[in-house]
Amino acid sequence: MADWIKQGGAAFPIAHSTEPGAPVAEHGMTLRQYYAGQALAGLCANPGGPFQKNDMNGWGLTNCTETRVALACLDLADALLAEEGS
Repeated sequence: MADWIKQGGAAFPIAHSTEPGAPVAEHGMTLRQYYAGQALAGLCANPGGPFQKNDMNGWGLTNCTETRVALACLDLADALLAEEGS
C-alpha cells in the first residue's frame, strides 16, 4: 500500500458492482503514470524535443533511446509528485 501512495494514488478511481450490494473498486492508473504520460506527450509534441537530431534541446535528451525518454518522463512525474507532497 505504501508504494501505491508513493505513486500518488489513483488518477481515475471508480467504483462499480458486478452484482447488487457488492461494490468493486477499480483504481485505474496512478498519478505517476498519468503525469509521465503527459510529459511524454509534451516531449513528443515539442519540435525541439528528444527526437530531433541536434544538440539544441537543453534537456540532454537529443539523439537518445526510447528508454531514456521514458525514464526522463518518470523523473518529471516523480518531481511533480514530490512538489505536491503526495
